[in-house]
Amino acid sequence: MTVAQRFAAEACVSSPPELRDSFCNVVRASATYHDLGKLDPLFQEDLIRNARSTRINHCDAGTAFLLKQRAGDAAFTAYSHHIGLPNFAAEKAKGADFLRDTGPVDCSPPEVTARRTDLLLAAILAEHHRTLPESAGAPAPTKALSPIARRFALSCLVDADHSDTAQNYGNECAPAPLSLRAVERLTALDDYVLGLGKSNRNLTQRQIERRELRRDIYAACRKENLPAPGSIACCDSPVGTGKTTAVMAHLLRVAEERGIRRVFVVLPFTNIIDQSVAVYRRALTLSGESPEAAVAAHHHKANYNDMSLRSLASRWDAPIVVTTAVQFFETLSGHHPGALRKLHSLARSAIFIDEAHGAVPLEQWPQIWRWLRELTEQWNCHFVLGSGSLIRFWELPHFVPQEIRGSVADIVPSGLRQTAYEYERDRIRIRSVAKAFSLREISAEITAAPGPRLVILNTVQSAAVLADYLRRNFAPDLNVFHLSTALTPTDRANTLAAVTHALNQQTENWVLVATNCVEAGVDFSFRSGFRESAGLVNLLQAAGRVNREYENEHAIILDFTHDASGGLTLHPAFKLTRRVLAEQFTTSAVNPLDCTAAFRRTLDLDAGALENKAREICRAEEDWAHRDVTKLMKVITAETRTVIVDRDLISRFENPDPRTHPSWSEIMQGSVQLWGTKLETFAVKSMRDSDELYAWTLGYDAFLGIMSGVLPVLNQDRLNGASIV
Repeated sequence: MTVAQRFAAEACVSSPPELRDSFCNVVRASATYHDLGKLDPLFQEDLIRNARSTRINHCDAGTAFLLKQRAGDAAFTAYSHHIGLPNFAAEKAKGADFLRDTGPVDCSPPEVTARRTDLLLAAILAEHHRTLPESAGAPAPTKALSPIARRFALSCLVDADHSDTAQNYGNECAPAPLSLRAVERLTALDDYVLGLGKSNRNLTQRQIERRELRRDIYAACRKENLPAPGSIACCDSPVGTGKTTAVMAHLLRVAEERGIRRVFVVLPFTNIIDQSVAVYRRALTLSGESPEAAVAAHHHKANYNDMSLRSLASRWDAPIVVTTAVQFFETLSGHHPGALRKLHSLARSAIFIDEAHGAVPLEQWPQIWRWLRELTEQWNCHFVLGSGSLIRFWELPHFVPQEIRGSVADIVPSGLRQTAYEYERDRIRIRSVAKAFSLREISAEITAAPGPRLVILNTVQSAAVLADYLRRNFAPDLNVFHLSTALTPTDRANTLAAVTHALNQQTENWVLVATNCVEAGVDFSFRSGFRESAGLVNLLQAAGRVNREYENEHAIILDFTHDASGGLTLHPAFKLTRRVLAEQFTTSAVNPLDCTAAFRRTLDLDAGALENKAREICRAEEDWAHRDVTKLMKVITAETRTVIVDRDLISRFENPDPRTHPSWSEIMQGSVQLWGTKLETFAVKSMRDSDELYAWTLGYDAFLGIMSGVLPVLNQDRLNGASIV
């Protein structure tokens, strides 16, 4: 059995027999014939010469043979194993040249690849069958695969192909992945949860009640009857009620009963992954295991002391994988071999999509819902959608049609959820003011509130302007922290560490001014909160960072607007949700149970725009327009560029000696992402004429980041009558 066949068999062992047979036959046929063209004499000459590039497309011969055998999905997979899955309609328009390479062969006299293949195919096949006698005979018949199954098939083929190549050249020697061992990890998790809070004996009555509530929610997720196979579950327990461990207990229970081989945790922001990974590694690593091998962090900033373990993360091979929504959903919708290599590892998995409200743009959910249904029904996956402010979009018939809705089970019983919501209403008061504050007025409100204080604004520019104003006008009495993507990952990490230290020291006269990067999933608890109006979900998530442990009897978060003066800017994306939130304040409908109603109202105001976008995505998937789906399913649509701000890294990169060049990890830690439209505005410099990597030329510091260089430019432009948002 080839490696590709083994990957396929492991992925679909629990699938319905008809799918299992067809899928394995497609992978077997494509794995057997995808490199058939390498037997072309021209290709063999290039191999002997150790040529960097070959003169023919070796994918064409296998594709041609499989098409002749009417093995369409296998031909599609073989054709795509280097260039990626094409749009079906574009291929169909080629007529007789469907899935064929009609480009020239670099030889004398020049030939067309497909025509050369047709002339040599019989001889190449004969040589192939002499070398591999077991490959003789027609490929087994198959039923047509769905787009998701086709992505899985290409994933199995590409992962096997890349693994063989990497091992052959000594570039990759990953350790064998650990087994999930769900029962043992669940026992370890039980012990971890039991030990939480035991050392803290100075608790108020409310804090004791909150701790007991968390334990009740954990026990419910751990012991309640499991949803039926093929169903999707949800957990909308309020923020701060222990979903990180409770949902993990549920997933391990499901894994134990259903033969699931790994667990995924999908988080909306890179900056909250490390915190969750640290908890999971402490709670779930078994004796004798490496924590990094047991719980893999898969995101662009992840660092591994043992480089061989990086492959476990990037290939989703670890028993527990923590990754970002961007990585997860853009892999699920991908068409390119590099992106799809790890996808087959998703089959037979339990997946927690945390903070589901912010995981992807809302118009993508109807198609994602179709994928989740197929993965649960056909590939033995189990999904839990979680959030303290969950939007139950599947209950909206005009957004998710009845025929694909399916059952959604709450893993926290309704009575316990109601108790949690009542506790939440007592924990924090949510207020709103109709007045639009000036920069001076909102600063006065912030400094008058009891500290420590959290302020979240909608734009990077507004956060920098307010932080700078507070520091210039209220320091040294007021200590000001600033956190946004204007800072490099290194400086963001340092700021988070400083904020954590200040919270642990229980000092009061300080403020953190941030963007929504601290809105969800961060275990912070402030005394007072301020949230620039964005929408109900955003407000509730921010409220979860205030009085989180019920340290105070009275805590308030203020929903506010500003007048866009003094450098403050408005984010156009929140125009409708701000309006809906203002309406909800008039009826006091500002609790987690109102999130779905808020979304329904936003849909109504949007005049069908979201639904039209959703239909476009679903139609592209139905038409097998794989490349269009990849484009439409981009989680982050803004075109950004990597801009290095660290002067030492810039100097090393510009050094002609490649031995001095920084690693990609160093570059990512010392850079920011900047919109492509702002490159000329802020005079960034291209690194060696690259259109992807740039050097920052304005001021930078660890407090405001690139905004320390941007604000003077903005101020000057405002004096000249210009405006930069």
